[in-house]
Amino acid sequence: MNIFSFLNYYYLGSLSWLNELYNTLPLILYTIIAVVGGAGTVYAIILGINLAKSESDDARKTAQNRIKNTIIGIVVLLALVLFITLAIPEILHAIYPDLVVNDVTNV
Repeated sequence: MNIFSFLNYYYLGSLSWLNELYNTLPLILYTIIAVVGGAGTVYAIILGINLAKSESDDARKTAQNRIKNTIIGIVVLLALVLFITLAIPEILHAIYPDLVVNDVTNV
C-alpha cells in the first residue's frame, strides 16, 4: 500500500489536462530539487570555507550573508515543491469536488 495513495487524484472535465501534468511533474520537480539542492550544498560548503579563511570583518559579513541567502533559497525551493505536489491537488479537490476524484475505479 502506498502511503501517498490519498494523493492519487484523477481529474475530470475541464481539469483533465492535469492528469498528464501530475504524471510528469514529480519527475521534473525531483530532478530540480536534486540539481539545485546539490549545487546549493556545494556552494554553501565553499562559502563556509571562504568564511573560515576570511581575514577581514567585511569579508566575513559578506560570506555570512551569502550562506544565509543560499540556505533560504534551498528552503524556499523545497517549500515550493512540496506546495506544488501536495497542497495544490488538495486545494483543487476542495474547490472542484465533482471534477477531482480520488478513487479511479468509480470513474
